[in-house]
Amino acid sequence: MLAARSVFRPCWARFASTAASSSYKIVVIGGGAGGLAVSSTLSEKLGAGEVAVIEPATRHYQQPLFTFVGGGLKSFNDTHRPMADVISPKAEWINQAAAQVDPAANTVTLADGSTVAYDYLVVAAGIELNFAGVKGLEAAIGKNGVASNYSPQYVQNTYEFLQNVRQGNALFTMPATPVKCAGAPQKIAYLADELFRAKGIRNQVDVNYYTALGKIFAIDKYADAMNAVAKSRDISVNLFHDLVAVDGPAKQATFKILGSGPRAGESVTVPYEFLHVTPPMKPYDFIKRSALANAAGFVDVNQYTLQHSKFSNVYALGDCSSLPTSKTAAAAAAQSRVLKHNLLAQIKGSSVPALEYDGYTSCPLVTGKHKLVLAEFSGYTGTPQETFFFNQANEHAFSYWLTADVLPAVYWNSMLKGTWNGPSAIRKVANPTSAN
Repeated sequence: MLAARSVFRPCWARFASTAASSSYKIVVIGGGAGGLAVSSTLSEKLGAGEVAVIEPATRHYQQPLFTFVGGGLKSFNDTHRPMADVISPKAEWINQAAAQVDPAANTVTLADGSTVAYDYLVVAAGIELNFAGVKGLEAAIGKNGVASNYSPQYVQNTYEFLQNVRQGNALFTMPATPVKCAGAPQKIAYLADELFRAKGIRNQVDVNYYTALGKIFAIDKYADAMNAVAKSRDISVNLFHDLVAVDGPAKQATFKILGSGPRAGESVTVPYEFLHVTPPMKPYDFIKRSALANAAGFVDVNQYTLQHSKFSNVYALGDCSSLPTSKTAAAAAAQSRVLKHNLLAQIKGSSVPALEYDGYTSCPLVTGKHKLVLAEFSGYTGTPQETFFFNQANEHAFSYWLTADVLPAVYWNSMLKGTWNGPSAIRKVANPTSAN
């Protein structure tokens, strides 16, 4: 770690502003789960006025709950709170979007053209939903039986439209791009199947999961489990099918067949009664255009220390980073611990060894009301890292309760306040021998 520069800063705090032309010890871009987990701790450690959070949204959403909302198991009101209530009072909230980062000059340009200078930068901007990446999707979404649990604007349409289904095809898609919460595209298919069965119409509805990828889940242990669940529910799994177009008025979805099989490159059009779309996703342009980005447009950081590969006073975590693991809130929690330790050591000029992130992430795969497969693993090694002594690839009511009722409270009361760093300490007690 490099020693920090010593710069005097007046100690004042302005809780929220819409314009800024000032400087801070640390600037955090992003008021999502990762950004708040980091900024809450750093502002507490460094004091008022030293940390700024650049975030244009006025509401914070607990996005892991969106699947439950789409499946009719939770209220949308459970998923959001005012941004002002979740940002640390010791951090200054700059209520604007970042428009440009100049890491050579240590500045961030905001949407209104003003600049914010920093000694250290943490990028936690998330990933952008790209509805325009599918032809016709922007015109169809929110009507025509088309919904998406990935957007607060459309998540409530999911349950509404599912209740209107009487027969025909219910389609659920997963794109070829990196996405956040890669299990969510299939989770809603299981909840829809359960809903159709409860209504006595499952024999009239075909449930089809279309993924652009070559397997149903990245980790073999959980892929086997999810294939078994899909088979038992008579859910058709179509691999290497990438959604490329939606015709809302005609209720048709067109897929391009990927891979190297005999039909690769062909297109297939499928009629639907209901279509749940996971939109393609992409890095934000202000990152992609900057010197912070790698070739794919994500912030180029060391996968173990989370420090930028070129600019030593820059760190990143979460969905906007180049870390080669699944993009989840669970991953961001584990990453936040490493980032905060390493950044504070750099600021203090400490020679303590850097903490290293091991790729831990988690994807709670809800398969029905009171049923859930709790996938936990390292995205770096593909090895399961299960917290509990039982086989988490099996559907469990305990895993459902933990995800639906316990973790939301942990999220609001601990993670956003910087005091939840993931379940590693619990794992030492609940699964000390890594029996699974």
